[in-house]
Amino acid sequence: MHTDSEGISVKILTSEEYTQHYRDTPEYPVMLRNLSHIHCCKADVLGGSAAGTFAVPRKESPTAEKLCFCFFLTDSELLFIDDKDTAAPLLSQLEDMPLTGPLSSLGLLFDLMEYLIKDDVFFLQNYEEHLTRLEERLLDGEDDNFDRAILHIRKELTALGSYYEQLADMGESLQEALPDMAQDRSSVLFGLFTDRAGRLYSNVQTLKEYSMQLREMHQSQIDVRQNQIMKVLTIVTTFFMPLSLIAGWYGMNFVNMPELTSSSGYGVVILVCLLIIVIELWFFHKKKWFD
Repeated sequence: MHTDSEGISVKILTSEEYTQHYRDTPEYPVMLRNLSHIHCCKADVLGGSAAGTFAVPRKESPTAEKLCFCFFLTDSELLFIDDKDTAAPLLSQLEDMPLTGPLSSLGLLFDLMEYLIKDDVFFLQNYEEHLTRLEERLLDGEDDNFDRAILHIRKELTALGSYYEQLADMGESLQEALPDMAQDRSSVLFGLFTDRAGRLYSNVQTLKEYSMQLREMHQSQIDVRQNQIMKVLTIVTTFFMPLSLIAGWYGMNFVNMPELTSSSGYGVVILVCLLIIVIELWFFHKKKWFD
């Protein structure tokens, strides 16, 4: 793909095409290093030019394989190196939108970066609504698969947080490159972009804290249930301990135990056991162990 607009050349090449046409350029070693391992969004300032990579999480699944491509720009050229047909659809969508930045290579790159985060505030609101629904489920006692759901959300938020942090750093790097590239008007725009990406990163951190609070709430509910179970087991054990002692005591069947030969011994033992039960019930009620 090759387009020209007011003297600005925009090209999309595969890595093989780039190697074929740009092997002898000074920036080729940097671009080759970028092409070999694209794992984040970054920008390297190369005097009067800049090069970098994009690794964009997919909105439908931020933890899945990212949309990756490289870029290189000068005052008159914006070059994308892409082997997976990722940049072309983005630029095609960008053509239908009014340009925000100045008509320059850096301005076009700014518009692309701005487009990548255009509706992400609303996108992050979906996570907030999802977390709110999970909180309501917790309050209703419906915590089936909660741990799995919250872990999945935290993984996606971690991927998005890294992405926005990288974009903010990338915006700062390109803003620093503007004096060398004599495009001072774009400085304000990249400063605004850096602030916007920083706010998105802060939103993600807030959502992660919210998810952590939900995990703590869920763990508290589990602890309460476990404590309730232990309380019941303690009451049952304490309740039957005196009766077990009596049963064990008279179960020894020693010859000289008078109660065994007494005609009223059986009834006395029953009365003693009933008395113990009444006393225990009164004691437990007084201590509010049944609440």
